Amino acid sequence: MDVATATAETAAELVKDELAEKCQKLFQAFLEEYQSVDGEVKYVREAEELIRPERNTLLVSFTDLEGFNQELATTIQEEYYRVYPFLCRAVRNVARDHGNVPLNKEFYVAIQDLPTRHKIRELSSMRIGSLVRISGQVVRTHPVHPELVSGTFICMDCQAVIKDVPQQFKYSPPTICRNPVCNNRARFHLDTHKSKFIDFQKVRIQETQAELPRGSIPRSLEIVLRAEAVETAQAGDRCDFTGTLIVVPDVSQLATQGNDEVKRGVLLMLFGGVPKTTMEGTSLRGDINVCIVGDPSTAKSQFLKHVEEFSPRAVYTSGKASSAAGLTAAVVRDEESHEFVIEAGALMLADNGVCCIDEFDKMDLKDQVAIHEAMEQQTISITKAGVKATLNARTSILAAANPVSGRYDRSKSLKQNVNLTAPIMSRFDLFFILWMTVTDYAIARRIVDLHSRVEESVDRLYSLDEIRRYLLLHISSESEEFIVEQYKRLRQRDGSGGVSKSAWRITVRQLESMIRLSESMARMHCCDEVQPKHVKEAFRLLNKSIIRVETPDINLEQEEQMEEEEQHEEANVPNGVNGINGHDAVNGVNGHVNGVNGHTESQPKPSLRLSFAEYKRISNLLVLHLRKSEEVEEEEELKKSAVVNWYLKEIEADIESEEDLINKKALVEKVIHRLVNYDHILIELSQAGLKGSEPASTEEEAVLVVNPNYILED
Repeated sequence: MDVATATAETAAELVKDELAEKCQKLFQAFLEEYQSVDGEVKYVREAEELIRPERNTLLVSFTDLEGFNQELATTIQEEYYRVYPFLCRAVRNVARDHGNVPLNKEFYVAIQDLPTRHKIRELSSMRIGSLVRISGQVVRTHPVHPELVSGTFICMDCQAVIKDVPQQFKYSPPTICRNPVCNNRARFHLDTHKSKFIDFQKVRIQETQAELPRGSIPRSLEIVLRAEAVETAQAGDRCDFTGTLIVVPDVSQLATQGNDEVKRGVLLMLFGGVPKTTMEGTSLRGDINVCIVGDPSTAKSQFLKHVEEFSPRAVYTSGKASSAAGLTAAVVRDEESHEFVIEAGALMLADNGVCCIDEFDKMDLKDQVAIHEAMEQQTISITKAGVKATLNARTSILAAANPVSGRYDRSKSLKQNVNLTAPIMSRFDLFFILWMTVTDYAIARRIVDLHSRVEESVDRLYSLDEIRRYLLLHISSESEEFIVEQYKRLRQRDGSGGVSKSAWRITVRQLESMIRLSESMARMHCCDEVQPKHVKEAFRLLNKSIIRVETPDINLEQEEQMEEEEQHEEANVPNGVNGINGHDAVNGVNGHVNGVNGHTESQPKPSLRLSFAEYKRISNLLVLHLRKSEEVEEEEELKKSAVVNWYLKEIEADIESEEDLINKKALVEKVIHRLVNYDHILIELSQAGLKGSEPASTEEEAVLVVNPNYILED
């Protein structure tokens, strides 16, 4: 036996439950001794039927139990959840004594004929753990699933085996490794082969109309069915359920933990930039618009709710339940004067504040178009029913959206992941993508701190009123030049293509976004002037929100495979030239090419693929070498063969055989071919065609140079 296993098994001494063990002995005696009216031992005969593979549950009448031992019946009714595992052991012992059953088969007991029936609205916390009988109408049934009832876990640190870990209606790994020398609390692996599962089904029942008080809404309750009880109740049935009330831990909404970049972006949105007006009277908004896209259960709505509570003037709304008029403004007839008046929408109500729009992707297309003007010009123009007006909507928009497929696919661009139009996307200054990356331990630590009121005892440097102060500032000339430089970097990298692609296009609006973020950063640091460090942080945050698209493996033989497919198709198409019956007769009859019935014998060869990370590494090495050679004007080093030889010399430590050398050489030649013809990062130059140059010979080798518009990423 493994030392770790033996130590783990003997580390904890089990505490005996004397009451439950006494109930087990008395219940086993009841099953073996109780006789029906005709003198037959009733439950022994029924226990013998549990030998059948499809049977595992013994039905016991509570009336029979009361007649045999009133004290036992009372204890089972009051402490049902506590003694239930011991009752199942009693059934297992009886079944094994009167039949040949597998040792690993589990048995269960079900109580029926409980005299007192309770209504759903009569259930309270006092009845938790006790045996009760309720009735109701089944309104929903869920599919049957396997439920883990007793798990066997393996410690990932010391490999100790922890057996029979009870599962309390949710996945519950061990709190700590049972090995005394191991302090592992989180890294456990479930051994499914040694764990115990049971059929599990959820149904929802509702009060019937006969039990419903006048003017009340029917109450519902979730019922958990196990073992043979699954699939016994269907939707619409009126059933009696005998069991116990349980308390399931509510872990559906965990505390907002992590996501520091998102919090920093939302904080900059609250500070905002500086609104400006040009000499021509054009208004440039200073408010920052932020969109949060993420998987379900990533606390997107929590961000919106927190901003609504904190901001002095904020409006929360849902995109699915809001129309264009509800978001902007509507023209309605006054009930008293019968004249048309303007009724403010969410954007108008949030003037000089924040408008939080949840489920932004669920908005109809016509409703999205209605807020174009409000997001950029920050005005709402209305011409309807004789009313013509231009209203202010100087508000920041904090939107939350879900991916189209439910989960964010990093192999696709942002536009392919969200159901938003290009004009709407360009009006957002920041896009943040949320994944489930936060550990459960950090979330649990956060929840404990919140409930233990640790944060309330912390001395805060600033109050909420002091945080709400706004500052006026201007941009220094040095910062202006730095902003232009950073914007040029974004534009050049966005237009380079090939090696790296951003998830959305960079436009002039992103330049204005960088200015607003820089101003907000300076406000947050209580500076009256935008400094280069503020611009640098704004550029980093904007660059962080532009999620890079995860590119699949690079197929270096894609063009050759396409050419072979085209040649294969042309070979199988009749052309009526130099053949019999109008078919092209090449080494065959009736238009067949090196085979029978027009099918070629050659099999497609496997394609040469390279991971995107490796392809990018090789391309960066080649670009750096070529640029260094261009600076020293060494033309010989720029030739293709010289570049290939240089690369092979750089990786000579990884080359082990002659065959490996040939494969590496072919690989780098394919990469150079793709960089020249597909990604356009490298350019081939030759003397042919230049004025005053001699005609190029067939043996002349082209020179490779880097595209001057290509920007090498950091």
